[in-house]
Amino acid sequence: MSDVIPVLLFLCLAGTFTLVPLLGPRRAQRHCREALRALQARYGFTPEPAGHQLSELSSLPPFHYGRRRRVVDPVRGAFAGLPAEVFGYTCEENGTAHWYLVAMVRLGRTLPPFEVQHEPVFTSSKVHYTWTDDRQETGVAEFDATHRAASPDERLSRTLITPGLARTLMAAPETFDLRIEGGLLVLWRRDGWSDSGALVDCCLTAVHALAQVLDLDPDQFDAPRSIPGQGG
Repeated sequence: MSDVIPVLLFLCLAGTFTLVPLLGPRRAQRHCREALRALQARYGFTPEPAGHQLSELSSLPPFHYGRRRRVVDPVRGAFAGLPAEVFGYTCEENGTAHWYLVAMVRLGRTLPPFEVQHEPVFTSSKVHYTWTDDRQETGVAEFDATHRAASPDERLSRTLITPGLARTLMAAPETFDLRIEGGLLVLWRRDGWSDSGALVDCCLTAVHALAQVLDLDPDQFDAPRSIPGQGG
């Protein structure tokens, strides 16, 4: 009997180390898919069978790494009147599935590149990513300590990278990353938002933060009322 106990303990530990790496991705997958179903049930989004083609974004986060890359359960709708597509995105790295929830909002115009990054971009010994633009500060210390805002366009930087931008994004219910590429506003969060309501609020917050360069009326959607560039 005394010989059996160490064997059982070893098997339990081996099982734990085998199962734990699988539980996180499965939980993230379930989380993302539940949020996408809730977008349909609560916000009138509809399935998008074709899904988004990621070829033009394949070198940019979070699509810049991994094998077996897939768009999962895409749905379409709108945020502040702007057409949008939301989907789960998964890839595999070192045998582990990574999950993201991604929203792509069509802006109706082409803008210079612009990005706000909160979570560190995934890198490893085999995956490399180099930022092409220098980090720029908004002047809000709390935001600048935890986010990276940048744009190669000087005019867009002066307009958007301001205390107003920091306050608007900090008012979002959860942190997220965003990028403008061409006519797309791309938002993503590793393992997804906590629920569909938080996702919608964050998307509206991001659109509101860009209202000045999109010529949108801030009163047409429900989001924090801090305007980029506004002092005080």
